[in-house]
Amino acid sequence: MKLSAKQIIILFLIALIVIAPAGSEDLFRHNYASPDDGLELMPLRDETLSVREFYNENKPAYSVEMLYEFPGLGEINWRELYFKLRSISRLEELSYYSEYAGKYRNMFPRAYVMRSARDKTRIPDYSDDTVFGDAEIYAFLDEVELKDGRYRINYSVHPDSIQIRIRNISNLRRFLKVVGKEDFYMDFLFFEENRRLMVYVYGAFTLKNEFIVLKLVKYPSSTLAKRVYMVFSSLIDGFHGAVLPVEFPDYLRE
Repeated sequence: MKLSAKQIIILFLIALIVIAPAGSEDLFRHNYASPDDGLELMPLRDETLSVREFYNENKPAYSVEMLYEFPGLGEINWRELYFKLRSISRLEELSYYSEYAGKYRNMFPRAYVMRSARDKTRIPDYSDDTVFGDAEIYAFLDEVELKDGRYRINYSVHPDSIQIRIRNISNLRRFLKVVGKEDFYMDFLFFEENRRLMVYVYGAFTLKNEFIVLKLVKYPSSTLAKRVYMVFSSLIDGFHGAVLPVEFPDYLRE
């Protein structure tokens, strides 16, 4: 069967649509979960037990899930990913547009690894002797809006996954205390599925005084999602062909 020039052009355009690489929105899903909702995006893996336990025990007022599929197939360099995720000081470069201030601001004017939970002395992210494996570190993330943030960060390394669990060990303040100790939780699970790199991201605020929070923070869900998303996107920094913008995308806003 001989095709006309018009038919050939139409078939060519269809082929381009089919083989075109997916954009970040096509590879990215998110869900805002209320205490009465279930977690819709969480993969059924042993590593997500920490998320299930936190969610069931705390019934957080605000939760966000994100599931991202890195583009392309191929060998995953877990070691490279691990040390990217250990590079806490990179968060000092993270800027965002503040609608409140009407300008770009650094989200974390100071972000670094602390000597210990009680000692805020700055130390390198890691050294030449740092082992590629399970670790617990403490970080100081002094946000422009939520001040004096001290966090415990746990890294767990498995043959086909890396997990990071982050939880605040100090009160997070604006003018008053907004988030109490242990009430801000983030969990990033990078895992391989069908030769593809995936990441499940969970973040939650467990708020003791929601009335005060709503007075200080206009959109708690977006405030939570913005922090979780921007920490994640900044740390991976284009790893494995990631096409996520570092800046908080419109499709995640309330």
